[in-house]
This record gives sequence, C-alpha cells and structure tokens, in this order.
Amino acid sequence: MIRPRLPFWMTSLILLCCLIEAVLSLAPMFGYGVLRPMANMTGGFWSPLLSRGGGLYPGQPLLMFLTYGLLHGGLMHLAMNMISLAAVGRELARFMRPWPLFVVYLVSQIAAGLLFALMSPAPGPMVGASGAIFGLAGALFGQAIKWRRVRGMSMWPIWRAVLIVGGLNIALTLLVPQIAWQAHLGGIIAGFALGLLWPLRRDRHRVEALR
Repeated sequence: MIRPRLPFWMTSLILLCCLIEAVLSLAPMFGYGVLRPMANMTGGFWSPLLSRGGGLYPGQPLLMFLTYGLLHGGLMHLAMNMISLAAVGRELARFMRPWPLFVVYLVSQIAAGLLFALMSPAPGPMVGASGAIFGLAGALFGQAIKWRRVRGMSMWPIWRAVLIVGGLNIALTLLVPQIAWQAHLGGIIAGFALGLLWPLRRDRHRVEALR
C-alpha cells in the first residue's frame, strides 16, 4: 500500500501559514506589535463588509474569502489547524487527485465564510483555516461512503467518524466559545456535498478501506 503524499499546493499552503504566523508572532519583539491587528483588519473575515460594503481597500469583501484562511490567532491555533490539515489532506489524497482536492478546499473555505456571515453578522474578524479543513473532512466522508457503498461494505465506520468529529466540534465550541463553529458547519456541508458528487478515482488499488 503506497502512502499518499501531501499535494504540493497543500505543503506550500502550510509553509505559507507558518511563515505568516512566525512574522506576526515575532513582530512585537522588534517594535511592530501593531502588525497583527493590521493583518486582521486587512485579511481577516469581517461579516459586515458583505452587508454594508466598503472596506479598507478595493475588493476587500471578496478577497477576504481567500485571505482569512492564511491568518491564525497564535501558535497553538496554527499548530492545531496545520496538523489537522496534513492529516486529513493525506487521507483524502487516497481518493482525490491534487487539483480536485484544491477545489474542495477553496469551495469549502468560501462556504465557511458565507455561512459564518449569515449566522454571525456582528463585527469582529474571523481567521483560520479550520472551515476549509472541515470541508476536506466532509469530502473524505463523502468519498468514503461512495467507495464502501460500491463494495457493499458497512457504513458504520463512517457514521462513527462523523459522530466523533461532530462531538469534538461541539465540545470545542462549549470549551472555547470564540471558535467559529458556523464556519466549521459551512465547510463540512460544502465538502461533504462535493465528496458525494465527485467521481471516484479509477486507480482504486491505492485506496485502503476505512476500518
């Protein structure tokens, strides 16, 4: 069984997020403590921009759908997201080729932002890649369901994983109220839909059943 590698774009994304967080974390040591607030102002996701328009620069209401996933709230937030991204991305790479996987990530990040804006219209920036990562997890569930259905296998391992992910998300929301669970929900819904709709890869010998 060949262990799948992370797609090049995902490795590059992880490195970029780490570089950005390193710069923002070290900036106060050199007298640039204002850098993180500035990054959040210009790159974070601001729900009011969708309803009221405006922004600090032209196109911010659209560009923030891309930039908010590159920013994080600290080293712990970054570590949790990047470790999760690598783990889920490697598993989904068994089912999807790199570019379809990228499409799932991008669509999930956009869907996460949209649902967050609808459910949390109050001002305050949202940052982090977790919405898109939940989208990858949703796509993994969708693809695994299709793969097991074709082979007449039990769906219980899939639903067990869904219950675990859902339970962890609920627990984190209760323990850490500032977590944007709305973005998680938007991401996983979009990713699951794409996972169900996307055709299975033909080189199925590379895929190991979820047990």
